[in-house]
Amino acid sequence: MRIIVVGGGVVGVASAYWLRLAGHEVALIEQDVEAGRGVSAGNGGQLSYAYVEPLAGPDLWTKFPAILLGLDSAVRMRPDLRLDSIRWGLSFLRHCFGRRQADSLQSLLILASESHRALAELTNDVPLPFDYAAVGKLILYRDIKGLEEAGRLAEIKRQYGFRVEALDRARCLALEPALHHYRNPFAGGIYAPEDAAGDCGQFTRGLYAHLRDAMGVETHGSTRVTHLSTRGGRVVGVELDTGEMLADAVVLANGIDASRLAATVGLKLQIEPVKGYSITAPARPEAPVVSLTDRAEKVVFAHLGHRLRAAAFADLDGWSPTVDPRRARQLLAMVRHLFPAAADWDRAEPVWAGQRPMTPSGVPLIGPSKVPGLYLNAGHGGLGWTLACGAGKRLAGMIP
Repeated sequence: MRIIVVGGGVVGVASAYWLRLAGHEVALIEQDVEAGRGVSAGNGGQLSYAYVEPLAGPDLWTKFPAILLGLDSAVRMRPDLRLDSIRWGLSFLRHCFGRRQADSLQSLLILASESHRALAELTNDVPLPFDYAAVGKLILYRDIKGLEEAGRLAEIKRQYGFRVEALDRARCLALEPALHHYRNPFAGGIYAPEDAAGDCGQFTRGLYAHLRDAMGVETHGSTRVTHLSTRGGRVVGVELDTGEMLADAVVLANGIDASRLAATVGLKLQIEPVKGYSITAPARPEAPVVSLTDRAEKVVFAHLGHRLRAAAFADLDGWSPTVDPRRARQLLAMVRHLFPAAADWDRAEPVWAGQRPMTPSGVPLIGPSKVPGLYLNAGHGGLGWTLACGAGKRLAGMIP
């Protein structure tokens, strides 16, 4: 089959890779000048296979009044009176607890396990430089109660084959000596030794080049898809500014823009942008080696080669991609306070922001849509880097 993949982020290039490996003729379309410049460019850098909890969870539900009042520093919501946004918000709240929340977690853990294996397969066949380091991940908890609750959740994850263990404060310090200089209190942590870190932007650009140069994938940069083309109720290609491009099937792997294109054939996708922020600075010898997440502050740290990246915030504040200067200052102040000696924050790159495409449940949309000829690989939220390879391989297995 000839398949058009729309989107040159990590999900799009992973989809194109597995589809080409399955023997399909693939055309990959990216609206930017090169791949990996959107949400893939500055995400947190962590490959958090054992920790793919959806944003919609019991802890967020309990904080919801504070979030609405603007009193929560990690999550911010601004009311959006569009009917689609209201429906998304109500569905999101329903997924915060009970059976829905448990089902979402199960789905994400299964996909994360697939993705862990798929990335290993890909990098074994295609050596790519992306500052990959299988260093594990440690999630810090402020008090014993939170640590014990996390320990019970760890039992569920072990059922899916993940290695996770609870560490007291002393063992956390032994595992990561940089924590001696960490300024937030913590009682202990949950350690996932098989989790990793890597530069998603580098990976995406490297794989894009390999698809083009070594696998015969037809690539189109600086090319915007205006709408989907149909014949007799079936998607048969895409319409570009320069004309029509035909195919046997089209895959939407273009993040939040997937909703716009799906709407051109009457399909509504429950995807909303959730903005995250990151800052990257030259690492110092005191930087942590293990990937870290501060559960209370909802901030993550990942060591990427000679750099340290910190990422935080989940802002449901509309469709504008601009960096909020107040959020940028807040992030810089936070990392300076928490890890003052870990990086040269005075030489940090400009604060980055990306709009992560999220479904209410946090589970991405993967597979055939209700419209014949149209397939989806979208809605990965803040887990796109972690889930991309598994999602791409799963999608390829769904296309005959």
